[in-house]
Amino acid sequence: MKLLPRRTDSTSLRAGPAALLVLACALAPVATGAQEATYPLPSYDVNLIDRSLMFSYSEPIDIASDYTQYAAFLAPSVFALAAPTEDWLGIGAMYAGSAMISFATGTLLKAVIERERPYMYFDDPPASAIADGDYIDSFPSRHSIMAFTGAAFTATLFKERYPDSPYRVPAVVAAYALAGVTAGLRVGSGSHFLTDVAGGAAIGTFFGFIVPFASSRLGWLD
Repeated sequence: MKLLPRRTDSTSLRAGPAALLVLACALAPVATGAQEATYPLPSYDVNLIDRSLMFSYSEPIDIASDYTQYAAFLAPSVFALAAPTEDWLGIGAMYAGSAMISFATGTLLKAVIERERPYMYFDDPPASAIADGDYIDSFPSRHSIMAFTGAAFTATLFKERYPDSPYRVPAVVAAYALAGVTAGLRVGSGSHFLTDVAGGAAIGTFFGFIVPFASSRLGWLD
């Protein structure tokens, strides 16, 4: 059994904006004080849904999820083929906006919510993650956020601006497949719980959708 500094509960809160604090309270118990904790952590602290899909750390699967995330995130590059050149600058600006908002939201939530990663419930968590504090950044999955941002942006922009493009169906199917695989790999690598990747997928889908949808309806590409 190994010891590391942690708070009383396996999931706890830091100070943050009021709205995010309410969200965090709904997801996790509030810390009541600092103490030493052993790992592996007791799995009975984990809700039944997440407990059913908990895995020890796998570096190869972790690395694979990096590549699928990058591929899904780059899905909007298909518009270099599907969109006229005069639209490229506007599309790039929209996607930069979606990506930055998604990334910032994930970063802020990780700063507000402390949740141990699934690999902390096993005997062999990665030492580097413990050393740099990454082991408490389980919620939400930022890989899922960025992958689903790319997929949702691609699907929405095709629907709004280029519905008859021959690239639409294969690009959207590939983007969502890569995003889904990314989420699955994050769970399989022991880096995230199912609710972490579900939350990340919801965040990424929302910001990947709302920016191109609003931009199209407001005529910013016209």
